[in-house]
Amino acid sequence: MGIFRRLFGGGGTTPANQGDNEGFFVYVQCNNCGDKVRLRIHKQHDLNLAEGGYVWHKTIVDNRCFRPIPTEAHFDSHYQMTQAEIEGGQYITQAEYEGA
Repeated sequence: MGIFRRLFGGGGTTPANQGDNEGFFVYVQCNNCGDKVRLRIHKQHDLNLAEGGYVWHKTIVDNRCFRPIPTEAHFDSHYQMTQAEIEGGQYITQAEYEGA
């Protein structure tokens, strides 16, 4: 579970989501073209209730090669990511997204 905390900041407030109690960001990079995508997950509209927390299903499309990147992520009741599957891409940190 430590990798998810590093990737998503442990659900804490970061400069990108500071003051945003309704959502949080995740970052993905396409394996084909390398394009980086920032996605905002709205807690009420994008997450579905699941046993012990929430599940998020999304097909991500970047702005460069437009290949679909399907993903499914599971979050606990505190919106901490506990499990994730992604095809054609990878989750990255906010620092990696920003080019640091």
